[in-house]
Amino acid sequence: MSLDLRKERGFTLAEVLVATLVTTLILGGAVVLTSQVQQSFRRQVEDSAGEQEGRYALEWVSRLIRAAGNNPYALPEMNDNGTPANMADDFAIPPACPPVNPVYSWVVMNPDGVNGNDDIRIQTDSNPPDGILGGPGGAEGCTQANEDVTVSYDAATSSITFLDNNLGGVQQVRTDAVIDGLLFIFKDVDHIPTADAAKVVYVETQITVRTRTINPFTMLPETRLLTQEVRLRGRFY
Repeated sequence: MSLDLRKERGFTLAEVLVATLVTTLILGGAVVLTSQVQQSFRRQVEDSAGEQEGRYALEWVSRLIRAAGNNPYALPEMNDNGTPANMADDFAIPPACPPVNPVYSWVVMNPDGVNGNDDIRIQTDSNPPDGILGGPGGAEGCTQANEDVTVSYDAATSSITFLDNNLGGVQQVRTDAVIDGLLFIFKDVDHIPTADAAKVVYVETQITVRTRTINPFTMLPETRLLTQEVRLRGRFY
């Protein structure tokens, strides 16, 4: 049986163009959908990473605050000048470390002197608890880490910084550049905000985390607020 090729017909140009257009639309839609899913997944991963960074910062800052005022040796010691019956001439022995700090404060609000409560200075005799703050000073040096530290917010780097006042040096960046704000709220025994450091029993830490998700109305990154309140465990608190 012979095949008459003259009777066979292929696709017309119009049919080829229509088929190509349909294929392009289907594949293009699939590519766009896949790209959107990937971008959404990436944003979720980045948002989760940013929130995790904020929670990490919240935990280590709260741990430092919780230990503030740990004072098993009842510092500052009082010098009785050889007359223990006369308390009028007693004075507190200043700590040897750091030399610029004349007294023990345990909790210092706004240590940089700027309003805003975006930093805190914390002192604790805990590493080890030996009756001195930061080390013996002098020739032996200030070698006891984490006993007098300052935690601050650095807007220039969008991060939280840490400074060991005894060991000196420069502020260390302790978080990724995803922090949009840091706030400390100092509260008394009734959880009421107070400006008197001697009455502080609770400290609430608020950390604002910036995400990669863009608000469609403001076209700015979304933010999330993480908070944690801790009670100071020190002797005087």
